[in-house]
Amino acid sequence: MTLLAVGVSHKTASVELRGKLAVPAERLGAELAALLADDAVSEAVMLSTCNRTEVYASAVTAPDGVRAVVERLRALPGMGPDDAEPLGRALVVKQGPGAVEHLFRVVSSLDSLVLGEAQIIGQVRRAFAAAEEAGAVGEVVRRLFRCALETGKLVRDRTAIGERSVSVSTAAVQLAERALGTLEGRGALVVGAGEMGLLALSYLAERGVGRVVVANRTFARAEDAAARVGGIPATLDELEDRLAEADIVVACAGGDEVLVTRDALARAVGKRDDDAPPLVVVDVGMPRTVEPACAEIAGAACFDLDDLDAAMADNARSRAAESVRAEALVAEQADAFLSWLQEREVAPTVKQMHGKARSVCEAEAARAAKALAALHGGAPSEEERAVLDALANAVAKKLLHGPTARLRKQAGDPDAYRYTEAARYLFGLDAYPQGFSCRSDEGRACRLAAGTACARARGGACPHNREERSCVA
Repeated sequence: MTLLAVGVSHKTASVELRGKLAVPAERLGAELAALLADDAVSEAVMLSTCNRTEVYASAVTAPDGVRAVVERLRALPGMGPDDAEPLGRALVVKQGPGAVEHLFRVVSSLDSLVLGEAQIIGQVRRAFAAAEEAGAVGEVVRRLFRCALETGKLVRDRTAIGERSVSVSTAAVQLAERALGTLEGRGALVVGAGEMGLLALSYLAERGVGRVVVANRTFARAEDAAARVGGIPATLDELEDRLAEADIVVACAGGDEVLVTRDALARAVGKRDDDAPPLVVVDVGMPRTVEPACAEIAGAACFDLDDLDAAMADNARSRAAESVRAEALVAEQADAFLSWLQEREVAPTVKQMHGKARSVCEAEAARAAKALAALHGGAPSEEERAVLDALANAVAKKLLHGPTARLRKQAGDPDAYRYTEAARYLFGLDAYPQGFSCRSDEGRACRLAAGTACARARGGACPHNREERSCVA
């Protein structure tokens, strides 16, 4: 068994690719069921947000687990044949301790586009709940996610990384404020009344906008959201007219189709006064709410999630000291989980080592008995056979005593997994040790691309879809 984290994030994938990989909450159960139909994966949670689509899984072997997850990602409805290569370039694979630490950092908002944002804990909690409801988690992944969520809470309680809580939505408003100079008295339009839309509304009101309109697919939700800030609800049929009235648009509806098209935005800009400031449109929807071609329209300044990277540089610098404290907490909690996992793995490893030794002993004792029979012209007596069996078992026990005692002694050490992995590899319990990573934590290229060996077992499919077969287990 090995733990895996496989997927893409804002660090490696474009908005377009992340949009194609986005999985709505209502489809998570079906996707997990399809993934677990592959015998390589025994437990899994799928996390899909505006900034990442990642699968955390317990797999029988790392290469087969990666293969199963990547095949599932390629099969998502938004993906096409031409997306395999971009996915291969953006894909990040972590396993064992790397996967554990990555999840803990994600929940603690240390891997977020907006450092310190609070929404990620809720998003991870909902993804975990969906996996539990689908029957996709067992003892290991359940313990992993419960520890991760507790870590996220500890980071927020014990550090100031989340002071003046920020999010992608508030970052979008800050970006619009920089583009316009001030939001005082400006007209704002928020497209979408979900969690991100509500956050944007709250921050717009805080920044002193003069008039707020909320447009949503469901008018009742638009009414509820608008009532929170004394705004005006609208239907999507009114969208073009509402665009013409706004100075700032925060689009975060998501969905399978864009709501703000190039033609609609061009007509809306044409209705505005000649001396009106540029219409600032920030699209934080996943998939996109605004058609990319809108960026070509004169009189409109369009931004998307990729543009927030630079916008949030100041946020990251201001929280740098707190992030160091948060990283230390994450490392401590990850070590605690790995210690539990190590202790859980030692007993079956020792049992399997002795079981394999017994099998070898029985086979070798049987061969020795045949050799003696050939020498003496008759089968050994039961007493002689018992002596052979006892000798073989005694040798095996003495040889295994040291390794098993050391494994048990190291069980509480979070780094002791290396000994267990090595023992499983050297004694032939696993085909290869852990350590396979398509992209290392330092961002180095795929080992296969560098011409060095990786742990791709017996020519299994490379997650980067490379054709070379020079890399062997």
